[in-house]
Amino acid sequence: MQPSHSIFLIDLENFFLSREKNFNRGLSSESYGFSYDLEKLCQFSVSLAGKRRLSVRRAYAPFNVFRTLEVGGKDYYLQHLPALLMEQGIEPIQVFRYPGGGHKNAADMRLAMDATSLISTRAGIEQVILVTGDADFIPLALELRSRGAEVVVVGVKNSTSSVLQRYCDRFEFFEDLVAEQEVEAGTGEDAGVVRDALRRLLMRHRVLKFAAVKPMLSRELPEPFDPTRFGCEDTGDFLREHKERLGIGVRQGTDDWEIFLPTPNGSAGPGAELPLGPPDYFQVLAKGYPAIYVVPYPDWARITEAVFAIAGGPGMNRPRVFHADLIRSLSDECSALGMIHAEGKVKKVLYQVFKGGCFLAADDMAGPEERDFRWSRPAKLDTQIDSIALLREWTLRFVVDVLMTRLQEMGFPDVELPRLGELLYGPTPAPEQMHALVEIVSDLRDERKAAAT
Repeated sequence: MQPSHSIFLIDLENFFLSREKNFNRGLSSESYGFSYDLEKLCQFSVSLAGKRRLSVRRAYAPFNVFRTLEVGGKDYYLQHLPALLMEQGIEPIQVFRYPGGGHKNAADMRLAMDATSLISTRAGIEQVILVTGDADFIPLALELRSRGAEVVVVGVKNSTSSVLQRYCDRFEFFEDLVAEQEVEAGTGEDAGVVRDALRRLLMRHRVLKFAAVKPMLSRELPEPFDPTRFGCEDTGDFLREHKERLGIGVRQGTDDWEIFLPTPNGSAGPGAELPLGPPDYFQVLAKGYPAIYVVPYPDWARITEAVFAIAGGPGMNRPRVFHADLIRSLSDECSALGMIHAEGKVKKVLYQVFKGGCFLAADDMAGPEERDFRWSRPAKLDTQIDSIALLREWTLRFVVDVLMTRLQEMGFPDVELPRLGELLYGPTPAPEQMHALVEIVSDLRDERKAAAT
């Protein structure tokens, strides 16, 4: 089987100046520093690529360009970036501006030429991740998509063309990705945040060597982990001294000390008695592939209701819709109603709705009941879904099925209904909500038993 690949190309000057502008305007509240930005970009590229091999990582810029300072002299503002790029495993591509040429078109053209060349000459490239906000890349996006590649664009707020967002398969603001990661990982480095981060790591890896803990924690937290802030000389001392507070076990391994999540009988890793709460279920969904994010139920209910209002209708007369158009219209509608972070929540819920099989392909190429299709194609809501309740049931079924599968693969106990209800509906689910959830879980358990026999 031919391996699938992803390529990651950065319009570096565009990204650098856009981020700098937002920071200088006070529009960027997160930690700032370009090395920090590059580190985050690399993390996001790996996440966006998923199981694909990220085979090319390049950044294009005229690194010798300068701007004149108000006090006189020249500021070669990109000259220090190649070293930072190479530290992150990104190949710097120097682009020269020819006399009489445009201010920035040389970098744009070189990036576009490389992208089309790579996808033409290298087999297995399924995805192209572009970091830019420039509408000049719309022809490139169209060309790449016509050749069957998924085009993902990461832009900077206040510096990205709204038109460009409509011509890619997936669009994300860099600031939204940073904010989402910080919410998931925590916002400080107190023992509670570190404990939660360690638990997430151990849920995925079961056992970690001491030597791996510091670099992995640093990636999991919003800033590098520093054991001296807890009065410890090194990471090993921190783990041994605070193991009770952290809820971990410590033992001597074959070639290094190790940490693990202990069960009541003291064994390592997940066990039948290990209690999992809603935050653990959230992490199992969010940290797996593909990432699935649970949205607070009032917002989830409002978004699914809006989906049905737009896409529902009598029988075969249901309107054709586009995923990208739904994101825009639903985001605008939810923002007008006061929903915080409306666009991000709409994207997360729509992902669940489409992956739950609620929509069918609706163009001339569509086969009968084709549910697994590129979301750039037109779609229609399945005519079997004749109510908002059924739309929500199909969507929840997808989420619960993924959670149950991942828990089983990781060796955890089967899902517990009270905790699942709290995850999906909040602290006090209504009786009718729990009744619907019981039916979904029972059906999925029956399907698993039938498949096992």
